[in-house]
Amino acid sequence: MDFSIGELALLTGLPIGTIRYYSDIGLVPEARRTEAGYRRYDADGLARLELVRTLRDLGIDLTSIRRVAEQRTSLEQVASAHADAIDIHIHQLTLRRAVLRALARNGSRPEEVRRMTAFARASADEANRIMEEFLATVFADHADDPIVERMRAALPMLPSEPSDAQIDAWVELAGLVGDPSFRGRVREMVVAGGRQRASAGAGADDASNREAAQAVTELAGGAMARGIAPGSPAAAAVVSDLVGRFSAAAGQVDDAVYRAELADQLETFSDRRVERYWQLIALINGWPAQPTLVPAYEWFIAGLRA
Repeated sequence: MDFSIGELALLTGLPIGTIRYYSDIGLVPEARRTEAGYRRYDADGLARLELVRTLRDLGIDLTSIRRVAEQRTSLEQVASAHADAIDIHIHQLTLRRAVLRALARNGSRPEEVRRMTAFARASADEANRIMEEFLATVFADHADDPIVERMRAALPMLPSEPSDAQIDAWVELAGLVGDPSFRGRVREMVVAGGRQRASAGAGADDASNREAAQAVTELAGGAMARGIAPGSPAAAAVVSDLVGRFSAAAGQVDDAVYRAELADQLETFSDRRVERYWQLIALINGWPAQPTLVPAYEWFIAGLRA
């Protein structure tokens, strides 16, 4: 049994011109031609045409279909690759939908449109590129720094349907890590941390140091909440208590020289923008909110310098 090109069109619902094109490029070769030159197709040709139509409906390109038809690759491999591509496309479309819905909710003020445009351009690949460039710049020549693994384990991963807050957080984070002054500040911390670990008795991860750091949050933060000025007589006892904890952990004597060194050290590692970086990461990734701790350290530093 064979079929004319018109009969194939009726059976498959494809236009005659499309079938003729597939035949011309060898995807669906005719079985024979009549004396008048008309194409005739057999059952294998019909089956091949049905396969081509199905794969085209699924968005698979003609080059891949030809490889399958000529058995240079398996249908399973092509289907798997295109399924992965569709997953990525679905994710991108979902993010675009979130952007459009946010625009519908929040209006179309110029600044709002700019914010949403920045987000819409931030695909997953672009996000990875931005973060990798940031890490490469900050940790150049310090690839063994322990903070590297922490930051790599906490890269931003937007959910399929991000909230307005997560969209805002990603736009802010992209701007932050692209800021040369922020990169320079984090780089300064990385270099200083390397020197500190290399020095004798630094004990950066020592339990006593962690306890002293926790005390800053509790004691200095509490004094700040009560409205006590860091240079006031009422602050002196809190500052002395904290200095005693840090000096004991470092094996140092609490004197004017040590207090100046401690103030410099804490100031190097206290930065509101760096703290904001971690808060944005937590918000984007849906983790518990990160507390604001730097103001307590700023209070303590001011008390040390008073």
